[in-house]
Amino acid sequence: MSESASSSSSFSVKKLLTPVIIIGLSLAIFTLLINNKPEIITSVKEPVPVAVRALEIKPESLTLKVRSEGNVQPRVETNLVAQVAGEVLWVAPSLLSGGEFSDGDTLITLDPRDYEIALARARASLARAHAELDFAKEEQGRVRALYAQELTSIAQVQVAERAFLVARSVKDDADAAVSRAQVDLERTVLQAPFNGRVRRETVDAGQFLQKGGLIATLYDTQRLEVRLPLADAQLAYLDTEFANTGIASADPIPVTLTANFGGRQQSWTAQLKRSEGDISTASRFLYVIAEVSQSTNENGVRLPVGLFVNAMIQGRTVDNLVSIPRTALRSGNSVMVIDENNRLQFREVQIFRLSETHALISGGLNTGEKISISALQFVVEGMPVQVIQ
Repeated sequence: MSESASSSSSFSVKKLLTPVIIIGLSLAIFTLLINNKPEIITSVKEPVPVAVRALEIKPESLTLKVRSEGNVQPRVETNLVAQVAGEVLWVAPSLLSGGEFSDGDTLITLDPRDYEIALARARASLARAHAELDFAKEEQGRVRALYAQELTSIAQVQVAERAFLVARSVKDDADAAVSRAQVDLERTVLQAPFNGRVRRETVDAGQFLQKGGLIATLYDTQRLEVRLPLADAQLAYLDTEFANTGIASADPIPVTLTANFGGRQQSWTAQLKRSEGDISTASRFLYVIAEVSQSTNENGVRLPVGLFVNAMIQGRTVDNLVSIPRTALRSGNSVMVIDENNRLQFREVQIFRLSETHALISGGLNTGEKISISALQFVVEGMPVQVIQ
């Protein structure tokens, strides 16, 4: 019994010592690891430069351009009316809507017979008036001679002089009647007053026209103009004298008109002539007038009335401006200047003018500096960059 008890007691001791030994070994290993841990060396990683495109600043004198648009319209448009009454004998083939004619072309002929008769009668009256005047003049001379010889009275002299004055007045009236009859006869043939086209016509052969009756509406194809709207701010970019007075100076202000016509891009030259003087209360625009200097361009294409065109007006020249892409602008009217260490620095600039694609800078940049023109989404002050071509 004693040997069995001794064996059981030894097993219990071993069972208790085993966890203690394991814990002790674990503590010893942990202490050893803690005391011999590797030293971690930290280092600051340099940021990778961002590739950007750069623009070198070179201030220059720039001629400003002002854009607008409008419809081509005739400068001269008139109603052709009958100045005398009569039956229409003949109508020119060109006198129809869209017809083209030249200056001096006969457009319509009225029956001239009544006016030929009136002219003949007026000439007959003139001949009679001449005869009466000659007789009165001779009678005046005869009576004056008798009066000088004291063979007649002063009353007879006065009667003779009165008869002469009346005869002369009748002759003058007959002269005027002949002139009027000639003019009326000439007006039976209506001629084109300029080179142009017919917008609409209202007569046919055989129709009887009253004096003042409308025959057709004509417009001049050689004198065209475009009415262009401008915002108030755009006047600052035009010639100073024109902006102040609304009238072009002796030097013409060129305007280029462009439109897609006949399947091709066409252009015509014009000149800015005047403004309408008042600002539209509806649109708040000031309208200026560009006159077309040559209605047929170098391609032989005639500028049609009613065509919608884009206009580029040549403005004034301004010194020391820098043109940059609009995408180079950041918030707060600033740009990203690349310093000598190839790092970005924000710089506020003075914007003279903004367009859809470019910005004109009038101050804040120095000659020879470089700015980033790449569209970067995330930018911080001092960020390193690498300039690429």
